[in-house]
Amino acid sequence: MSTVTRIEKQQDVRRKRVAAYCRVSTDKDAQLESLENQMEAFRFRAAQRGDWDLVSIYADEGLSGTSMKHRVKFLEMIEDCKAGLIDYIITKSVSRFARNTVDALKTYRELKKYGVHLFFEKENIDTADSLSEMVFTIMCSFAQEESRSISENVKWGIRKRFEAGHEVKVPLYGFYHTDDELFLIQEDEAAVVREVFERFVHGEMPQSILADMTARGVKPPAGSSWKRLQIDRMIKNEKYVGDVILQKTYIEDHLTHKQIRNTNDDLPKFYVKDAHAAIVDRHIFDQAQTIRVMRDVRNGNSSYPYGEMLRCPHCGKPLVHGSLNNFYYDGEKIQNGGWGCYSEGGCGDYLIIQNNLDEAMIEAYAEKFGERKERVDYYWLDDSMESIELGENKVTIHWRDEDTSVVEMGFAEKRYEPSSYSDFYNAFLERIRTGEKANKYKNLMGLEQLVEA
Repeated sequence: MSTVTRIEKQQDVRRKRVAAYCRVSTDKDAQLESLENQMEAFRFRAAQRGDWDLVSIYADEGLSGTSMKHRVKFLEMIEDCKAGLIDYIITKSVSRFARNTVDALKTYRELKKYGVHLFFEKENIDTADSLSEMVFTIMCSFAQEESRSISENVKWGIRKRFEAGHEVKVPLYGFYHTDDELFLIQEDEAAVVREVFERFVHGEMPQSILADMTARGVKPPAGSSWKRLQIDRMIKNEKYVGDVILQKTYIEDHLTHKQIRNTNDDLPKFYVKDAHAAIVDRHIFDQAQTIRVMRDVRNGNSSYPYGEMLRCPHCGKPLVHGSLNNFYYDGEKIQNGGWGCYSEGGCGDYLIIQNNLDEAMIEAYAEKFGERKERVDYYWLDDSMESIELGENKVTIHWRDEDTSVVEMGFAEKRYEPSSYSDFYNAFLERIRTGEKANKYKNLMGLEQLVEA
């Protein structure tokens, strides 16, 4: 008669190579102390176990548990597991290991393939147990939901601070912070900021400013060299005038931690005026913002230096600026374009060449103040003039001191006078509209307007 003997599973008597994983989500002193406590507790526990060899402690400081992307020590530990250096990972709790259910389960299953088990002290979960995956999944879900709840509470607190107008600490060229006060002026850098604003407002282009800063060896806001984007961001930054816009960005969600620019006002923004000391005078800052908008050609032509100062003498609509680079005035190509009545609803019956207008404005300023400007710039138009009235052959200027000047405009020939030149230009537009002439021009002034030729 045959005999059946049950073969029992051989007990693994090898000493287990154990790794400990610790994580704290901020690098504040209290959290770092907690990290040290976690590490010390793991050393003590390993010393009490006769079958454990603590091979390493992996610790990430100041990192969230909802993403594994930047957790350097965590990823290093996983690679060591794959290399066969670790048998067991112990950690304080599931939330210390991961707060993202998908990432946690994926990692657990990957480690399982390499024969590596996990032990979580707080929940007393040992993944060597056959029921552990179900329990582990449930606890990961709890950890993820806890993370979401914490995130929502933090966001609520931040938004309430924004509503109350409380500033947040951000590094910014020209300022420094202390534990007690934000946005204190760093005078050497502030002098550079003032210079940039002053030069930009007086008509200098950003590329010229940064080239000079680089040549002089002036310290840039970041990096080793000045860049155009740094100038652009400096000029538009409201903090330099002492104001602050709160909630310019927000975090997409507690899992991705992706920072989103609040450009479409998905969340309310809060503008706090005079929130801190200003580096730049408000008048200079406001002029800089107007000039910045004038020079923005992404959606059309530059409107520098007159902006919205010019109106059609026939219908009163604002004039718009356009290029006339392939047109000639008295035998020479027109360089600065012209201003025509081609805004929405414009009559199309007035087009003045900018060079002619500029000459009249410079002459008027010289007669008024005894100083002849080399070119027309927005800052001195804005500082000195209340309004400008255009005519066929003259310009009437109403000064801010309530004085009035009338200046005659000289034209080489009658065909260059505004009404005559608009007829010529409208005929040119009509040839393009009918296909008689190809359109080789970007943002051609008046092309979209239904103007009677």
